[in-house]
Amino acid sequence: MGDERGTLKKALVGLTILGSALVFSACGGSGGGGAQGSGGEPVNFGTVDWPEAIAKTNVSATMVEALGHETEIQQLSVPVIFKGLETGDLDLFVEAWFPTMQTNMEQVDGEEVRSVTTNLPEATFSVAVNREACDAGVTSHEDLDRFKEEFNGTIYGIEPGNDGNQVVIDMIKNDTYGLGDWEIVESSTNGMLSEVDRAIEDGEWVAFTGWEPHWMGQRYDMCLLEDPEEAWGGPSHVETLANADFVEDNPEINQLFEQMKVDKEIQGNWIDQIDNSGKEPEQIATEWLQENPEITDRWLEGVEAADGTPGPEALSTYLEEQASN
Repeated sequence: MGDERGTLKKALVGLTILGSALVFSACGGSGGGGAQGSGGEPVNFGTVDWPEAIAKTNVSATMVEALGHETEIQQLSVPVIFKGLETGDLDLFVEAWFPTMQTNMEQVDGEEVRSVTTNLPEATFSVAVNREACDAGVTSHEDLDRFKEEFNGTIYGIEPGNDGNQVVIDMIKNDTYGLGDWEIVESSTNGMLSEVDRAIEDGEWVAFTGWEPHWMGQRYDMCLLEDPEEAWGGPSHVETLANADFVEDNPEINQLFEQMKVDKEIQGNWIDQIDNSGKEPEQIATEWLQENPEITDRWLEGVEAADGTPGPEALSTYLEEQASN
């Protein structure tokens, strides 16, 4: 495993130099005694460039800081996150969508990557179309190819390496639903939604990877398509994943994440704040935690900070300190 850690770290450094796939955000953990994670190193979160992942990761990191541990957030592609969890270069990933990430899970050692909990039990990931297409009869993946010309044979996706993009790529490769001669255009969430905006403004039909919870469901009059062949693997949910050694070495942090569960309303609010408030993720996280002690008290029940302070008390003190700065 030592060689794997060295290889991955070299890869991460290379990505940093390129400036294309990795963002570091190191934070000090002044709460709960100022300790670090097991082994004296920061607690390392992997995240992806999705608003829900950015928000949930920052809320998570803020609570871990309040318990007295330094944190670091690394923005990476999904495959690199799974590899980092396997090797121990990353400790936690709080936005693992299943079943679409099952392929990623199968590519790492299941003894080294552990599912801590299902933190969002109900979610949807699918191809979406705008209302005009839906009203014309496009309500299922089975309907897409009948209207290939209207869609220009194109499905818009998000960042390369994303599990949803891979589902579409596999459908094209396997000619599932007759999509063998279609193409996917990969970019980013914002890039994809810009194409949706343009198409709707021009009165065109558009197909894209869509999911809920997300504010796109409120912004656009759209339909998430039925998937009778279960190319997307069935109903979605979101899990918290952790490196197995980290779980064993950090029982208090593990207990927090076992108990940290959200619903569509909470996650939808976070997404809207990230995309539309103009605030930094750290501020969004801090303000939400200040406003929702009844939720965070449940998440921190029975959890102690590094100095033995009860978790809810440690978070309250930490947030008061942040507010006074």
